[in-house]
Amino acid sequence: MSFKDFKKKTLRKSAAYNGISTDLRAIRKYFKDRKAPQKIAAYIKSHDVRKLQLGANRNGLEGWLNTDLHTIPGKAYAMDVSKPFPMPDNSIDYIFSEHLIEHIPSNIGAHMLKECARVLKDGTGVFRVATPDLTKLLGLLEDDLNEEQEFYIKSFVDLCLWDYTPYDGLEVVNHAFKGWGHQFLYDEKHLVAALKKAGFTSIKRCQVGQSDHGALRGIEHHGSAIENNKMNEFESMIFEAII
Repeated sequence: MSFKDFKKKTLRKSAAYNGISTDLRAIRKYFKDRKAPQKIAAYIKSHDVRKLQLGANRNGLEGWLNTDLHTIPGKAYAMDVSKPFPMPDNSIDYIFSEHLIEHIPSNIGAHMLKECARVLKDGTGVFRVATPDLTKLLGLLEDDLNEEQEFYIKSFVDLCLWDYTPYDGLEVVNHAFKGWGHQFLYDEKHLVAALKKAGFTSIKRCQVGQSDHGALRGIEHHGSAIENNKMNEFESMIFEAII
């Protein structure tokens, strides 16, 4: 038996092997993540216009400080939004968060919004947030659906659910609440209230890809990630907010 076969058939079934593999991955993450504070500080120091993306994943935007929970080499630096942001008050011009806030509990979401308000420049700094619209999703439970709703249900089931799942809004809504690690889904009323509580005063709803601010136009990536821009336009609500 070759070592490759031994590794595949024997080692990978071993609890010790799996434990060691997990430990090694954690160690690699640790050493990648520990460099992030210096990288973040260097970005702040070297840029006059500072643009921060939260939960970037692999959607690294050129000229932005792209961050995620763990460092993604060449794409994002580690920054945990549940903790104080490692940057001074009144230091950031733009913050962008796309389909992140629904992945954290509401109390952590409130902390994140307050930190965004703290680090944005007073009066000029802009926060752009995109997240699923709970009102749109709950509308899929109605008896009389329009063409757009029917398209979304079919597309969602085909893309996200299992074979033989019926094209039913109830399937979509249930999965939206628990899929992908979702923790808390917002409607417009509650997201706007959370933004106001964090200190934002000027709040405007926007369309995907559209903004009064050039730096915030055309930066959404979720539609490309799911390979269906029409789905993204239906499910996403986007707000821009200024202190």
